[in-house]
Amino acid sequence: MNPVKRPVAGRRGTRAVKRRILLASGMAAALLFPAGLAAHGVETAVTTGATDFRAESVRFTYSTGEIMSFARIRVYAPSRPDTETLQSITDRSGYYGFVPDEEGEWRITAEDGMGHKGEITLTVGAPGESAAAAPSGSGSASGSAPLGLRIILGLSLILNIFAVYNFVLPRLPKKRSARAYQ
Repeated sequence: MNPVKRPVAGRRGTRAVKRRILLASGMAAALLFPAGLAAHGVETAVTTGATDFRAESVRFTYSTGEIMSFARIRVYAPSRPDTETLQSITDRSGYYGFVPDEEGEWRITAEDGMGHKGEITLTVGAPGESAAAAPSGSGSASGSAPLGLRIILGLSLILNIFAVYNFVLPRLPKKRSARAYQ
């Protein structure tokens, strides 16, 4: 009687199975707990000056409540809306303050250097009047997409990573060890 030889999963086969299980677990966690992976936008708050010299203060924070510390600030005056008038940074609490020298709509932008940008338009009136502020967009990060589109793009990314890992990488030539050439 001839014994039936069954293929035994070698060490490489076991590693591949473990990697696939780990990858599937990571994708499942990303799908089940997307809140931790969600991007955040930028929000603004304006504090108008109660003094005679009309000091204005703007605070930039992320939509998660985190402070936008040391973000690059650009200010555009009403008389020169396309030319940068002032340039500075927010303080460690996310505030930027300035004294406008003319009435009209001042545009203030903040960028953190990591892809987040907030913009606000501050309407400055005559001395003694309070300023009105309107964030551009909704104060969110520029280029933010609707939730449905972000979900579709996230799923597409996960499926593409899975496809590359399972269909492209196994077909690449294997590296040979030094022993194979001896």
